[in-house]
Amino acid sequence: MAVKPKVLDKVPRVTTEQIEFGKKIGLQLEAHTSRVAEAMLNDLIDKEYYGATDLGTPTENQCNLASKFGYDISHSTERVGTAIIDDIMDQLNKESIDNQRLKSGDTVVNIWDNRQYQISSIAEDGTVYMKGGQGKKAWARSLRKR
Repeated sequence: MAVKPKVLDKVPRVTTEQIEFGKKIGLQLEAHTSRVAEAMLNDLIDKEYYGATDLGTPTENQCNLASKFGYDISHSTERVGTAIIDDIMDQLNKESIDNQRLKSGDTVVNIWDNRQYQISSIAEDGTVYMKGGQGKKAWARSLRKR
């Protein structure tokens, strides 16, 4: 049974200007996120400007991960496949922040080490920094609010 693709509504989409630019150079960017569009543009530059003939493919692990969220990246280039996975992870981080209403001062547990932390700050990319220094941080998707 096919998995419905995860909606990426918290991930930046391409702008009208970017879509128009893509058309000028033969790229259809309408349905893509800005990260995937940038990967497509870089692939085109590598291929057309530098003469690259092999843009690589995603690893089996990447394909398996993407498929869990309804995305088939097996025929994508390595760069585009990575961009799609990065978008999925970005979406999961932002959903976690929103759904748990994470904020500075909250107590959370990291699902990987089962340790309790207090949030110091949350970066735009979904990195959560913990109080107490020593560089402790985690992705929001790895934390559960107490």
